[in-house]
Amino acid sequence: MRKETEKLLLDALRQSLNPQENRGRLQPPGGEYAKRVLMETARNHAVLPLLFDAYEGEEWIDDTRFADFMQPIRQAAVTAARANYRLLFLAKYITQLLEREGIRAILLKGAATASYYPVPELRKSGDVDILIPRDKDFGRAVKLLEGAKFVKCECQSALHHVELKNQEGICVELHRILAEPFESGKMNRYLETLLAEYDEHVQENDSWGVTFYQPADAYHAFYLIVHMLQHFLRAGFGLKFLCDWTVFWNREIAAKEKETFLRLVRESGTQVFVEALTEACVLYLGLAEENVSFLLGGSELQQLAEDFMDEVFVSGEFGHGVQERMVAMRGTGLAAYVREFHHQMHLNYPSAGKVFLLWPFLWVTTLVRFIQNNRTVRKVKGLDILKEARRRSKLIDRMKLF
Repeated sequence: MRKETEKLLLDALRQSLNPQENRGRLQPPGGEYAKRVLMETARNHAVLPLLFDAYEGEEWIDDTRFADFMQPIRQAAVTAARANYRLLFLAKYITQLLEREGIRAILLKGAATASYYPVPELRKSGDVDILIPRDKDFGRAVKLLEGAKFVKCECQSALHHVELKNQEGICVELHRILAEPFESGKMNRYLETLLAEYDEHVQENDSWGVTFYQPADAYHAFYLIVHMLQHFLRAGFGLKFLCDWTVFWNREIAAKEKETFLRLVRESGTQVFVEALTEACVLYLGLAEENVSFLLGGSELQQLAEDFMDEVFVSGEFGHGVQERMVAMRGTGLAAYVREFHHQMHLNYPSAGKVFLLWPFLWVTTLVRFIQNNRTVRKVKGLDILKEARRRSKLIDRMKLF
């Protein structure tokens, strides 16, 4: 059973994502506590701007009791719109710069996904993600951006992309692969083989008034899944990703693209994960069931979707809702902890980790870093993190990943 403030937020998001639905007037949030919780939850999930399109025009909004409620929503909407246009034209500049030099540049998420929203400007974005699918072009792409006064960040936080910043401090991520390496070698090899398909299956998007390349629908959807899964197996993700999934499928999509997407899902071992989050979007965010019937499983899927939504609400955007959340493992026994710890070692030391003889030393340094970060950064006990990982892993097991 969803909490009252969760219901209010989900109803408002459903209205924002599906303005064509005739669902009547939205229920105003109750007392000061309910308004505060609703606002904080929306902000934590990076969906506060979307509430503007849901609540603006409601009869009760002009009531003085709700003056403090709408002001931050309006401000968030204005801020999101301004940021989105800055990111849009930056993405256009970068992709055109690279394409002129014969480098395929594919925009991921951002303006590409936002274009499917009823009001694209209200989808919150913070950076520009661009896939360079041809390995031979990647180094040259980085050099071209550096020549255009982008600065490579000193601390690179991921292995699958290089972060650069322009003179305004806006981050651009050039992706060499779709996601950070997973604990599954099979999944990582599969993602590498898909780069050639991403290179071949692109489409133009000119819905913003500018033109850029994005993945074709099947590959766009699969990237959204890989991105969600990457965050889900770390600290988690919030409602914004489910809003993306809802608006993406609430459109006309060719049968061939659906068939291709289903192939990608089955080959990657992510089918139950996709079924659960799709069912959650049907239940709560207005995703049309007839559009995604090919992605839905049996009647037992509803309980998995409910448990999945519990995880999403606890998580907040990128798992910031709970400090103890770092990873979710495939399995709950000792072997799962050892496997995940070894995986973290490789993520922390990608080059040195290839040398078998260095593993004992790298295990120790990984453990020391883990303990120090818990004490100084997250300020939580390592045991609490391990307990949380084990609890979340039970849900992962039910999703039969990879």
